[in-house]
Amino acid sequence: MRLVLRNILLAALALTLAQCGEPPRPPNVVVIALDTLRPDHLGCYGHGRGTSPNLDRWAAQSVIFDNAQSAAPWTAPSLVSVMTSLYPSVHGVTTFPDPGAMNECVTTLAEVLKARGYATAAFTDGGYAKKQFGLGQGFDLYPLNEGDTPDEHASNVLHPSRLAPNLERTLRWIEEFKNEPFFLFFHTYEVHGPYRPPEADLQAYRPEYREQAEHDRLVAVIDRWLEQREIDAEGVRLILKHKEHCNAGNGPEQEGLYAKLNEFGIRTSDPDIMEFWRDLYDAEIRHADREIARLLERLERADLAPNTIVVIVSDHGEGFGEHGYVGHGNALHDEALRVVLMLRAPELAPRRVGDVVNSIDVMPTVLDLAAVPRTSLLLQGRSLVPALRGEKLPIAPVFTHSLSRKDREARQWSVREGRWRFVWDEERQQGGLFDLESDPLELADIAADNPKIAERMLGLLRAQRDVDQAFRERASGPPQRYQLDAETERELRMLGYFDGATVPGSEPRWLPLPRLGP
Repeated sequence: MRLVLRNILLAALALTLAQCGEPPRPPNVVVIALDTLRPDHLGCYGHGRGTSPNLDRWAAQSVIFDNAQSAAPWTAPSLVSVMTSLYPSVHGVTTFPDPGAMNECVTTLAEVLKARGYATAAFTDGGYAKKQFGLGQGFDLYPLNEGDTPDEHASNVLHPSRLAPNLERTLRWIEEFKNEPFFLFFHTYEVHGPYRPPEADLQAYRPEYREQAEHDRLVAVIDRWLEQREIDAEGVRLILKHKEHCNAGNGPEQEGLYAKLNEFGIRTSDPDIMEFWRDLYDAEIRHADREIARLLERLERADLAPNTIVVIVSDHGEGFGEHGYVGHGNALHDEALRVVLMLRAPELAPRRVGDVVNSIDVMPTVLDLAAVPRTSLLLQGRSLVPALRGEKLPIAPVFTHSLSRKDREARQWSVREGRWRFVWDEERQQGGLFDLESDPLELADIAADNPKIAERMLGLLRAQRDVDQAFRERASGPPQRYQLDAETERELRMLGYFDGATVPGSEPRWLPLPRLGP
């Protein structure tokens, strides 16, 4: 009854303002991007380790999408897709390690809202969330982090506490612009590897862990290996365990180390190593959740909550050996493609949505909620507003492709439709089919036993290839040149994005669309 009365009062107020020539103020829009965050490591998605009490509390008042998929399994193309509602093969920010810059012909969410009088600002940790890749289009403010120069990159590697000052400047900006419509984009790399959580957060899962003692052991092992070329199996395992913690094994000690792995029969996927990495990852989430609470609490106050749309999304997930792969970028399965997506807005009742959706759906959904016409925009996503109101969405396919490296681009493409995922290997010209209802871990390729379904899924990829080609000509333009500077390359390497020599720069070009068979 109270909600009904409140709705009546709000409607009456809106009518009064309209009659007085004062239209209601547009809603604020906030997009919070939590890099590398797997949904199944949050309590609100079923994780039982207490990693995310603040996000869980927020989720209890939000619409949660249980099967949201990313448009790409790495940061640069994924975030640009969120902000443009275009697949990477259309907006052109695709190629690793230098993805180039999105063509300015593309229209971003920030540009649309700015044109309607919104104040716009983005606060990110840098890296592949830098404005130079195209994310800066439409933002009044997209600042560097303290101590950086225009050619430098900020990340959680050199500055483990980057999240705290990033939040501080975000909160200051909100106070400055809270009395006018605003669009805020906030991004943090905190959960991204290497995982360097505060000691107390790791001790929540490993009570015996002592940072200094572990560091001393590791240094002693590496020094002995470098100076005397002596190392035992325990030492090799210790270095490997800390590869995802402090980049151990990626310096001069790397030479000859992997031969020792083979000699002692040690694998990255060994259970004790994976368990340590998962504990580090959960501790990172625990730390990020505690810090993010300050932003969530500010958005809940009475001067913002009644008129603010908040989207929380992750750009991709993280693999822990499920398909023989640790990290993200190359695996087109749920551990890398399933993302956090929750939306909270005035007058929306909390609920869970099981329909398969995509991160490119964020922009049209936000525009519809903000009552911004989008008929003139060329968007590939669909509005999720019907699902926010409890309606069932029509089943629709969603697409993605793997990390693309120069001279070896677009090796894998995938389509997810309902219970089915089809992964196409362009290099081998063959595909695999997975049934997520009977095989949620996607371990069994059943294409040979279901040729009709596999062929239908391949047909969806072919149709989307043609759609992408048409959108390239109408909604985008070829990507532009943006050369990675030496400092950016160095710190991206520390984030784990480089596993070999840098390929010399070349003129950016659109991702070659797949042949998809004869």
